[in-house]
Amino acid sequence: MRGHRHLFSNISDIVVRVPSARSHFHLFRAITTTSDGHRHLYFGRTGLSINGSGPFGGGPNHFHRVDVLTQFTNGHRHRINGTTTTNRVIRDSRP
Repeated sequence: MRGHRHLFSNISDIVVRVPSARSHFHLFRAITTTSDGHRHLYFGRTGLSINGSGPFGGGPNHFHRVDVLTQFTNGHRHRINGTTTTNRVIRDSRP
C-alpha cells in the first residue's frame, strides 16, 4: 500500500450561503483515480470563501481551503488538502 498516489479532481456541487459571515462554502463528492488496484471515494465541504467580493464572498478571484480524508479502502486512506483554484473568466465563452 505504501508508495502509491491517486490523482483527484472535482467540481464543487452545492453552494451554501452563510449570510452571517457574508460568505459561502461548497459541498462536493468525488472519486480518486485508480492506483495500485484501487480508488477512494471522498466528500466534504470547503472552507468559507477567501478573497471574495460581493454579499456572499463570490466574485472572479475567490478560492476555498479544502481538508478531507478519503474513505478507508484497501486498508488505508489519504488526506486531500490545499486550496481550490481561483475562478477564471473565460472570455467569449458560450454555454
